[in-house]
Amino acid sequence: MARMTVGLDIGTSAVRAAEIDSSKSMPVLMTYGQVGLPPGSLVDGEIRDTSAVAEAIEKLWKNGQFSGTSVIVGIAGLRAITREIDLPYVPDDEVDSAVRFQSEEVIPFPPDQTILSSQVLADYTNEEGAKMRRVLVAAAHVDLVNGVIEAVERAGLTVEGVDLVSSALVRSIGASKGSDQPEAIVSIGAGLTVVAVHQSGRPQFVRTIGSGGNATTAAISSALDIPIVDAETIKFKFGEDSSQIQAAERIAQPSMLELVDEIRNSLQYFASLPGRLPVHRVLVTGGGSELSGLIAMLEEQVQIPVRIGSPLVSLDLTKLDITPEQAGEVAPVLATPIGLALSEPDKAVKKFNLLPPEVAQKAKLKRIQERTLIGSIVVIALLVLFGGWKFLQVHNAQSDVNDLQANITTLNAQVPKYDLVVAANNAYTKGLARRASVLNSAVDWPLTLNSLISITPANAAVQTFDGSQLTAVAGSTTAPAPGAKSDTKSAAIGTINLQVTGPGPSLSISAAWINAVSKSQYFANPLQGATTVNPDSSISFPFNVSITPNASLIKNASLK
Repeated sequence: MARMTVGLDIGTSAVRAAEIDSSKSMPVLMTYGQVGLPPGSLVDGEIRDTSAVAEAIEKLWKNGQFSGTSVIVGIAGLRAITREIDLPYVPDDEVDSAVRFQSEEVIPFPPDQTILSSQVLADYTNEEGAKMRRVLVAAAHVDLVNGVIEAVERAGLTVEGVDLVSSALVRSIGASKGSDQPEAIVSIGAGLTVVAVHQSGRPQFVRTIGSGGNATTAAISSALDIPIVDAETIKFKFGEDSSQIQAAERIAQPSMLELVDEIRNSLQYFASLPGRLPVHRVLVTGGGSELSGLIAMLEEQVQIPVRIGSPLVSLDLTKLDITPEQAGEVAPVLATPIGLALSEPDKAVKKFNLLPPEVAQKAKLKRIQERTLIGSIVVIALLVLFGGWKFLQVHNAQSDVNDLQANITTLNAQVPKYDLVVAANNAYTKGLARRASVLNSAVDWPLTLNSLISITPANAAVQTFDGSQLTAVAGSTTAPAPGAKSDTKSAAIGTINLQVTGPGPSLSISAAWINAVSKSQYFANPLQGATTVNPDSSISFPFNVSITPNASLIKNASLK
């Protein structure tokens, strides 16, 4: 079964999304797209113009062919960081609490304004013989995260996860197998440059540089006194034989060199950390990586191999109508959205998720409501189908009675013989008895459906429905003797079997069902089956209820 995930990257110059089917051994890129943003919509990774970003995302979904509206969004900037923390060994389910307790010493944001997520890097024994855990902590200021969520939700989408751009880059182009030496990934965007060092797919160091390709564009625009749009065009024509372009190349050199120095300093700082192996190569991605001469300049400064990293080499592209040339053009800007949609290579490692708890709870309730609505529609459709079938049976019986009555009339007119008249009269009487029997024992399914919906607890979800009518025993009667008291709560003309899901782990939802049935004149004898606890802590159980004669067609005069 396909497992579709959409990664959404809100960058300085554009919003980009990619949808991945991760059910195959090689993940399949199903679709992708991007829509540009007005200048100033995003500054230092933080949204400044929510409306512009929301409109761009809406346009992206309108033009694209994405199968769903739930996304994992990436964040980056000075208020989204990672830190390593060494903790005394605690069980996995206590790691988050221990991290929050100790993170105040290393996270520069106020605790009540910080969202944390963690990954266990390794377990080890320290010099004193104590068992320890090394944990990688992702931290983001709540304002940064809420700003992104607001823009995405305003566009009509649901945020199911918030991840770091640096982790997404490691998943999309980092080599998780092969060399066990650290590898640096450098994503050069329009306004930010992210440097992520990882070892075998596990992040070791992240730094966000507050500049990118826009700095070079601005320098060219200012020096040549031309619009930003024209400067951006000239920037990607470096190397051509034109006096204007050659002048632009000279102007761009200081800004390019400044960015390269920042990248080199980041790698040197990582190398200075205790116990770190040297970085053996650098992979470059992002729109700014296409600037002519930048990679050669970086390789000269860092003195290690620098290569272009592509997120497409490990994906199945057969679902796309795309040429190798087109793939090469879009690859630099798809590393982040693809990485956001990909799962962690190591199944034992959970992805960072900086989604605020209240947003996660709201998304969970929305999913429950959607499933409940779908279940209700299915139940209604089934009951309408059953009701129509039973109505047809009763209608046919009524037609039979009408036919018999017509036959009697004909016989009385044409064959005025006593024995034939008696036979016709007997046939007519049997027809009336058959009609009464059908009406007495037939379930009024539309009435039953409306009653079942009205007593269903608000937080219960009906997953399956099976309704059936009990066959009356030949010669029996449903009417009580004259003067006798009718026991409609114990009698039954049909049964309903349900599969119910509700909040756990308590059995309050079961008690709510039984209480609701007990108060209804149309249902009786509630019987609950074995309870199953689901992975999300909800519970499921089968539920059987009898339908009383109060819900019969004759009682409710549905045919009149």
